[in-house]
Amino acid sequence: MNIRIFFLIAIHLFILSCSNSDNNTEQKNTSKDIYVTTTKSKIIEFTYQESAIGTLEGIIDPTVASEVSGKITKIYVRPGMQVNKGQLMAEVDPSDTSYQLSLSDAEVKKLKARLNNQKINYDRNLKLVDENFISPNALETLAVQIEETQEELNSAIARLDIAKLNNSRTKVLAPISGKIEKQIISIGDYVKIGDPLYQIINNKKLRAHIPFPEKLANKLLPGIEIRLETPTSEKPYLTKIQELKPQIIADSRSIDVIADIVDELSWQAGASVKGTIIFEKKESISVPEQSVVLRPSGTVVYEALDGKAIARNITTGISQNGWIEIIDGIDAGKEIVIDGAGYLTNDASIKLKQNDAS
Repeated sequence: MNIRIFFLIAIHLFILSCSNSDNNTEQKNTSKDIYVTTTKSKIIEFTYQESAIGTLEGIIDPTVASEVSGKITKIYVRPGMQVNKGQLMAEVDPSDTSYQLSLSDAEVKKLKARLNNQKINYDRNLKLVDENFISPNALETLAVQIEETQEELNSAIARLDIAKLNNSRTKVLAPISGKIEKQIISIGDYVKIGDPLYQIINNKKLRAHIPFPEKLANKLLPGIEIRLETPTSEKPYLTKIQELKPQIIADSRSIDVIADIVDELSWQAGASVKGTIIFEKKESISVPEQSVVLRPSGTVVYEALDGKAIARNITTGISQNGWIEIIDGIDAGKEIVIDGAGYLTNDASIKLKQNDAS
């Protein structure tokens, strides 16, 4: 009797064990499903472009130098101030130039008086020659003297003009409109001709120098459109490549691309500039970057098909705004796994969550 009961109990436990095993297997199979999000592959326009960072330089940034020698007596502008063309910036002591001006003026007046007397004398002697009171040779001598005095007067007038010009140069005037970048002088400094006084920056015309990789040497040409951006301005500037430096920069193995910026006052010399050149535009199939994974078989994306993840080997092109160009391997409009793609294998079971991507 005890043996029979024991046998029935053993059979019952065996049946329960099998039932639990089946339930566990079903739970395990259910747990193998991977939750993913998907989006559709689509056609977008890709731009084949290259960008590089360079610098801006001022084309119009003269250093104002002294045109006369003397002591600085007055200063009217300081660094950071805006000046207009012709505005008075500083003054040099005019004592020496005023003295030279007075001497030159007196010399001109003296020669004019002498020339006037000689002409009167010539006219008087001309009548005497007609009346045969003096010889014609004496009259010729007077004519030569008049000619010599006239030449001396011409030279004196030229020296007077130079003296007037030098005297006006004691007032240092702004050669262009712009901002004072640097003040080199102080009151009391003695300057000589050619000594620097100020540096002025004018942003009316700037030049961008942008180093592009040497691999683009056969694509870069003057006249190609380039888009420029700088941190000091919110608005990009469209222009064309002005020229290319003929020699590749040895340190960076790059080509110096030059483009000019005109009448953009918010752009600043010395600032950085980003240059972008678009070489080609075309429409291609694309998928999100996070959907592309590397496998031993190559680069793949997983297509969601009837609850399975089907691996598709693809050939990729360029990336743009989070999307990758697909050259070969999948068509547009396919349901592509995004989140969870890195955990998948071919023919894996998947369950779809609500899509996050569009």
